[in-house]
Amino acid sequence: MQQVDELMEYFEERKQNNTKDFLLRLLSKWHYFVLFGILGVSIGFVVNSMLPPQYRTETSLLINEDSKGLGLESIFDKLDFNSKTNISKQVGVLKSYTINQRALKNLDWAVSWYKKEWFKSRDLYGNPPLVIKQHEGERNVSGIPVYVTPLSNHTFNLRVDGKVEINGNEVSIKINKNGIFGKPFRHKYFHFTLGIPTNKTFQKGEEYFFIINDLNKMTIDYMEKLNVSLAEKNAGLIRMQLIGEMPNRCVDYLNELNWVFLQFGLQEKNRISENTMRFINAQLQGIVDSLQMAGQSFSSFRSRNRTMNLGQEASLVVEKLEGLETNLATAEMRLKYYKNLHRYLENEDQMQQVVAPSVVGITDPSLNTLVIKLTEMYGKREVLRYSVHDKNPSLVLLNNEILHIRRSLEEILGNMMTNAEVEVESLEKRMEKIKTQLATLPKTEQELINIKRRFDLNNELYTYLLKKRAEAAITNASNVPDARVLDPAQVGTAKKVGPIKAVSLLVGLLLGMGIPFLVFLIKDFFNDTIQNREDLEKESQLPVLGSIVHNRRRMELPVVEYPRSEITECFRSLRTSLQFQWAYKANKVIAVLSTIPGEGKSFVAMNLSAILALGNKKVLLVGADLRKPRLQKVFQCSEEIGLSTYLCNQHTFEEVLCSTDIKNLDFIPSGPIPPDPAELLNNGKFEKFIEQGRKLYDYVVLDSTPVSLVTDGILAGRFADSNLFMIRRGYSRKEQVKMINRIARQGAVKKVGLVLNDVLEKKQGKYRKYGVYSNGKGYFNDKPLHHIQKERSRRTKKN
Repeated sequence: MQQVDELMEYFEERKQNNTKDFLLRLLSKWHYFVLFGILGVSIGFVVNSMLPPQYRTETSLLINEDSKGLGLESIFDKLDFNSKTNISKQVGVLKSYTINQRALKNLDWAVSWYKKEWFKSRDLYGNPPLVIKQHEGERNVSGIPVYVTPLSNHTFNLRVDGKVEINGNEVSIKINKNGIFGKPFRHKYFHFTLGIPTNKTFQKGEEYFFIINDLNKMTIDYMEKLNVSLAEKNAGLIRMQLIGEMPNRCVDYLNELNWVFLQFGLQEKNRISENTMRFINAQLQGIVDSLQMAGQSFSSFRSRNRTMNLGQEASLVVEKLEGLETNLATAEMRLKYYKNLHRYLENEDQMQQVVAPSVVGITDPSLNTLVIKLTEMYGKREVLRYSVHDKNPSLVLLNNEILHIRRSLEEILGNMMTNAEVEVESLEKRMEKIKTQLATLPKTEQELINIKRRFDLNNELYTYLLKKRAEAAITNASNVPDARVLDPAQVGTAKKVGPIKAVSLLVGLLLGMGIPFLVFLIKDFFNDTIQNREDLEKESQLPVLGSIVHNRRRMELPVVEYPRSEITECFRSLRTSLQFQWAYKANKVIAVLSTIPGEGKSFVAMNLSAILALGNKKVLLVGADLRKPRLQKVFQCSEEIGLSTYLCNQHTFEEVLCSTDIKNLDFIPSGPIPPDPAELLNNGKFEKFIEQGRKLYDYVVLDSTPVSLVTDGILAGRFADSNLFMIRRGYSRKEQVKMINRIARQGAVKKVGLVLNDVLEKKQGKYRKYGVYSNGKGYFNDKPLHHIQKERSRRTKKN
């Protein structure tokens, strides 16, 4: 368990090191962040000045949750079916497509005019330069700019160049032709007339453009921009906000939306009383005619027969007959209402037009309650459909409740229709008996009774319906909306909300600095090169013997010229690691190899040899790279002789040996490039060469050929006591480390170690190329050798 914890701690520490290393590499590129940050701030400033200003306009509505109309009790027989207004429902109505589209239709924003300015277009709302009249029945393409340039007081130039979607297909429209003010402009996609407004002056040659708006798209656009919310959670106050470039346009829209919303609510409240009045008016039309005819017949009969009153027996018969007829008419009216209501239940649209049962004299509480409740449910569902989809839980629950009420109502209607039919049949039988008594009376009295009976029946029905109509009219007049405008939208209260300069500059700064960060992040993500010692140790189990810092002096032998520099200390550390990694051996052959060119193999071989020689060891540096030699140019040795001529038996060991300016360091160049270096290294002479070098020198350092290209490096490395593979930071790839691992596993060479070259040292949390401390005062002593020698000489004389 302890080993697992230690392993997890090791991986966590490595992860932190990788993150820290990445951040430090970012800090080393600080100049890119500064440059792009300044560029981003500049772009943010320019964009801020180019963007049109944005204004926020507001309006608020006060919802009366307990409002009731007047006079409803008389119509619906004291049935209180008014429920509290649902505030959330009102918010949904305000955001609905139907309400917003109705407001836009009332505003008649069919065309929007603009004027082109520098990098932006100015909305000419309320001050159009020209008047456009669209002809009824003619279609104009919407959503594409139409540029108009007045040429004179009579003519203009019209230009269109753009693409628009028509019936799902993208169509390119190009127009450039002149037109005459006041006369129709005809084209395949346009048909309208342009005119000059009264008392309007404009500059000739100035270009304007207009866009014919699509009502549906404009409605959706305003619905997205409109923000409707409750001022407080439990308060009946709704606040609406709209942000746009033109505050007067936003003000007009919000106020029109308020008016449409109030009218919509009032219309819903008046619907029942209006249905009642329409029903009564339809009934009165027939009754008025019947009443007039019955009155004329009654008067004519009395004048003609000089009969003023009925006898006592006839009066009793008439009284009974009129009572039965009134009851029969009421019963038939109820039966007709039941049948119509049963038919309306199958049609939701007709159900919206049904009148209350109490209008026709039905006082059954359960029927009145169910009819009113069902009508309300249909109204709520119609409103709810404006703002939610069909699968919304609230709408599904409402549909289920409507279905339950309909079933209850159908069951009650079935019983009531049966009872009404029985009642009508009973009244008709009783009337037959009365009519039998009437037949025994004199003929004159019989005729007078029939005429008077029809007149009294129609007069009674007429009086009843007039009373009900008056009650419905009172109710309709007393209804008020459930909301009122508390604060109308005003241009003076519009507040500028954008663009905010500070925000634009901050966004520009973040985006500007984000670009190099993103570039470095992507580059680092896809970078498979070795970046630090941790990466190297992660990819290989071979020992990392040392790290060589970046050669900021840009010279071949910095260990000689700058003995106290950080790079010299790195080579001293490498020398120590070699002695501790493998047991000390007086005669030691070290092969310096790489997988590909450019990893610093020759540079490390030279400086390693020099630092060994400076440690009072006899060192021989051999240019074993017979394909692309470089060391002989550094030490200025002849290219005519060297290792290749020795292996060809043209020269002896002493003849190819070249002395250097560095004490204890000799050099053997590679010599002329042979046609087949691999065969030359494998002919047996190279092994004798190495043995002779072991006898004469403490260390033999081989600068070998890259092993990934040819086998020369492996052939030379077989005779070495230790093989150092160079890995260059930011240059060598992880695949090359895997190749070195395979070479070590296969045993092609022995005692393989890794050296990380060209690393960057850290100082105060930043990457910096610098020398090592020579004292405790916090400065560096990396002066050239001749400066150090002069300083020592001066101190000696002083002492």
